[in-house]
Amino acid sequence: MLWIRGTYSFASTFSYRLPYFSSSYALSAPAPSPSTIKLAIVASVINRTGNIETGKTLFEKIRTSEVLMELPEKISIFKAFLKRLKKKRQEQAFESTFGIREYVIYNGPLKIYLNVPDDSSEAIIEALRNVQFLGTSDSICMCTNTAKVAKPPAKCARPHSTTEKTNGIIFLLTDFTNKATFDAVNPYTKKKLRKDEEIISKPYIFPIKVTKKDKNCTVYASL
Repeated sequence: MLWIRGTYSFASTFSYRLPYFSSSYALSAPAPSPSTIKLAIVASVINRTGNIETGKTLFEKIRTSEVLMELPEKISIFKAFLKRLKKKRQEQAFESTFGIREYVIYNGPLKIYLNVPDDSSEAIIEALRNVQFLGTSDSICMCTNTAKVAKPPAKCARPHSTTEKTNGIIFLLTDFTNKATFDAVNPYTKKKLRKDEEIISKPYIFPIKVTKKDKNCTVYASL
């Protein structure tokens, strides 16, 4: 196993809905979840090659890979009041409604680290280069650098243990278990991920602090 890194710049804002929040009130984490990152990698492979089997093979390689995120020095999260279309129950039609979603603004690049098998590292690095968005489909990004690294820096957001001292802010993020299947994450199949069996929520500790906060906006800085 070895560590690889992808560095991303966002065109404007980023948003990832925290687990257990509804689409009508979608608060965002400061970074995409491990499951979101892995799905973006698999989607980039399928989009580039047109080969679903290649994406399936890659998913099985990174399904349980450890993922860490290095945030820029400062980030801002603000709430936006949106008009949206909601699918009516048991109907094909949509209805107009409203909702609140949080968006993140970075003052620098986001760095993502994955611990992957040696024999798949080049294919995963190539997939990292081709990721076009992370989180919601409007969270457009561009990979500016990829590299193999000896070890991620200590200032990364990482899984939190209840036995360790908390120095930062904890957010719940989702990740896959070894029971997750490609068919369950494929949007063109009817199979769904089983909560707590194939996909779980993990507490991640982010080494950040609040520097400014009001009703609709919070500014964070690195510790």
